[in-house]
Amino acid sequence: MEVTASLEFDGFIAYTVKVKALQGVDLKDITMHIPFTKDVAKYMMGLGQKGGYRPENFEWKWDVTHKNQDGAWIGNVNAGLQYTLRDEKYVRPLNTNFYLQKPLLLPSSWGNDNKGGIKVSGVGKAILADNYSGERKLMKGEVLYYNFNLLITPFHPINTDFQWATRFYHAYKPIDTIKDIGASVINIHHATAINPYINYPFIAWKKMKAYDDSAHAAGLKVKIYNTIRELSNHAYETFALRSLGHEIYSSGKGGGFSWLQEHLGDDYIAAWFVPEIKDAAIINSGMNRWHNYYVEGMNWLTQNVGIDGIYLDDVAFDRVTMKRIKRVLTADGHPGIIDLHSANQYNKNDGLNNSAKLYMEHFPYLNRLWFGEYFDYEKNSPDFFLTEVSGIPFGLMGEMLQGGGNPWRGMVYGMTNRIPWSDNADPRPIWKVWDDFGMKGSQMIGYWVDVNPVKTGNDKVPATIYKKQGRVLVSIASWAESDTDIVLNIDWKKLGIDPSKATITAPEIKNFQAGRTFGLNEKIPVEKGRGWLLIIK
Repeated sequence: MEVTASLEFDGFIAYTVKVKALQGVDLKDITMHIPFTKDVAKYMMGLGQKGGYRPENFEWKWDVTHKNQDGAWIGNVNAGLQYTLRDEKYVRPLNTNFYLQKPLLLPSSWGNDNKGGIKVSGVGKAILADNYSGERKLMKGEVLYYNFNLLITPFHPINTDFQWATRFYHAYKPIDTIKDIGASVINIHHATAINPYINYPFIAWKKMKAYDDSAHAAGLKVKIYNTIRELSNHAYETFALRSLGHEIYSSGKGGGFSWLQEHLGDDYIAAWFVPEIKDAAIINSGMNRWHNYYVEGMNWLTQNVGIDGIYLDDVAFDRVTMKRIKRVLTADGHPGIIDLHSANQYNKNDGLNNSAKLYMEHFPYLNRLWFGEYFDYEKNSPDFFLTEVSGIPFGLMGEMLQGGGNPWRGMVYGMTNRIPWSDNADPRPIWKVWDDFGMKGSQMIGYWVDVNPVKTGNDKVPATIYKKQGRVLVSIASWAESDTDIVLNIDWKKLGIDPSKATITAPEIKNFQAGRTFGLNEKIPVEKGRGWLLIIK
């Protein structure tokens, strides 16, 4: 067995394990054990398991035909580990509804004709992830690669002040309108006047620069939609790229917009289409030389157009490309803000994966998550929110999308929805509470922290606090089956507040709560699926 490994600054470790038979041999198993302490192994995500509490006994078998699954994240908020099992022939699958057209290759080592699998269960004082490959025969000289990657989480401390101060406006609107609303960063989607063609923001660049300059003069930042995954047919290089066979464009059944059928013929995958501007995208094949163009294009846009970052709509490239992108976006003092949106990948067409699991290798370079379409903020439990949506176990924070999210539950994780994406949810009243309270410099102590000085006495009605000198903002949200009452159990000494002088106030917040005052030991009514923001001072 020959082992080589590399550890990088962001917590990524790549192992190459080459196993060679010096003579013919029958093996009962080749397995790798990863032990976790029980405190760390509180949550689990991946291998078909939705993010949440780790099951007591978990078993999984390879099925690459339908499942984009090759590892798991096991951890807690302050310590965790994602691992993925691969061999030397690993190729990144397609994502976002195209997994079934280019799925995982079964690793010949770990998979072993589907004899391999994973068991996660308690063994003594530890929780053991038993990654086995099963019985096999090796001929003399035969070589297998039992490669695996590790990601140590969290990647960095959470920057809560960035969350309170950086407010995205996700639409192309006049600068003055956006500034008056109170946003600080503008996300420019494709199919807009200054960024018309998907993932090819070089045609209307002069208009984009004029808009960026105006925004900067008003004290705002501008980010643009630019990911890979698919490429507009308006790209000047379309036919040059087509001449490279399947290096840049994936093979497929063709079809789609008439221009594609007339000019490309067949053997491609038609993707996003905007009828108004006849923008027809073609799916990229995955990792290829177009990524070099992507990186240099971002460099050019940063230096010449003045973009302040990018908005990623799912990711079709690897962490090496992400590192390169972050370098060019932050060169010469540019802010290089990156936020990632994902539709919930836990569906058949995406291979029943988890967005956070799929994109975790990119998390060290992101500034915010926006998870996302098809995430259910009503039916899912707090442990799902914590692991799959919030970003908190990985050193990130996020925002909500589908239906505007649930504002009460979101605030337990420091999240609002994004303006103006949802007609039925406006985050500005909550932003006002942040400003009035003075969220900058506050210490966030989540309900998941055992020594949180404010508790509700009801596990289904958790409380997270934002603590400052002499005052604290308490976020309460209910996952109880019906309306309920709680009484706050407060450790006044830890809060640094004298109870004889303390008040508990619910500020008036439009479409969130009515203003009122509570006594220190008064029952607080909590409606099903709702909650409170309370100020204790």
